[in-house]
Amino acid sequence: MAISRSQINNIKDFDLRTILLGMYDQHVTLGSALGINILEPTNSPQQPATAPPPQCIFTAAGKNGAVTVQITNPSQSINKTIYHELSYSTVKSFVGGSTVTLPVSTSTHQTFQVPGVTAYWRLRSSYDQNNWNSYQLQAAIVTAGLVSSAASGAATVLNQTNYASVDSISNGAGTSANIRIYGKAGFNTQYPAVKGGTESILPSATIINVPFSSEQVVGHDTASGNYAVRGTLPEVLTDETTPIGAVSVVGSGAIVLPTVTVSINALGQVSSWNVVSGGNAISDPVQLSINSITGSGAVPGPQTITGGILISIANGTGGSLYPPLSTQPVIVTGGIFAGATGGGRNIGGNGGRLVVNDGTTG
Repeated sequence: MAISRSQINNIKDFDLRTILLGMYDQHVTLGSALGINILEPTNSPQQPATAPPPQCIFTAAGKNGAVTVQITNPSQSINKTIYHELSYSTVKSFVGGSTVTLPVSTSTHQTFQVPGVTAYWRLRSSYDQNNWNSYQLQAAIVTAGLVSSAASGAATVLNQTNYASVDSISNGAGTSANIRIYGKAGFNTQYPAVKGGTESILPSATIINVPFSSEQVVGHDTASGNYAVRGTLPEVLTDETTPIGAVSVVGSGAIVLPTVTVSINALGQVSSWNVVSGGNAISDPVQLSINSITGSGAVPGPQTITGGILISIANGTGGSLYPPLSTQPVIVTGGIFAGATGGGRNIGGNGGRLVVNDGTTG
């Protein structure tokens, strides 16, 4: 039963009242030192200020580049301030790994921006930030993931990709080119696109009347369902637009394969790949094979193709046993762009063009 000073003051016996008031003051002083109220007990045992609280219940979950922690304070600590210290580590034992200790807080619901972090989380609590209870570990490792575009600010694209092929062909009239967007199954097939945790099916399309020998970035507008080409990647990074791919548009006229030779050194090895003429309207690396009765093993390096013209071929593996100190012809095949998957890059170009939807929406 609780007792108050006012109750003692109502006692008529002076001597008894004086004795009880003295005892009351002594208990108040003692209770203050211990951090408890001896004369007003609660239904649950009270802890002195120097004792840590019972362990709290907590959960940590990751999504969109952040980890959210929910803490439930123990019922014995109602109306008491509890300080929480959270930490995470790449090692479950928190020994020998990378451990991060977060600022102490009294909040029971906290969100931490830690994109790409996969770690174990633990918690300890205190009434006075000096005496802590033992660490409580969440057994399961937590993956924050990456920030999706849906969870980020305007014009920020993260965790986004698609599975489209993008190529270009002459329109047949010799006045401009067409850009084609389609799926892995071939021309006129749809393809999946992923933005954050959402997957959608996008249709194939043909963008007509694109200038020859230009560099373009293709985007898909979610609101209108239309495609457009832009000169730079940032122009297709608005929230409602999904970047689809970049393409170096073919040159004017019919496809003409390049003419290439190789130079052989005194050791019978290929020392250089020589572009005699760059051809026209190609956009995929050509296949090269040396037309020589002797020698083998030569492999060309990367090819540079701009505006449908082969500009250069880097040296690769020289091979052996080719005719020393000679120039040998190279057989050239291929050169038709098969499409590139996703992505985009910062390039120059022009504005949007007319789009013809090929009707492959799922």
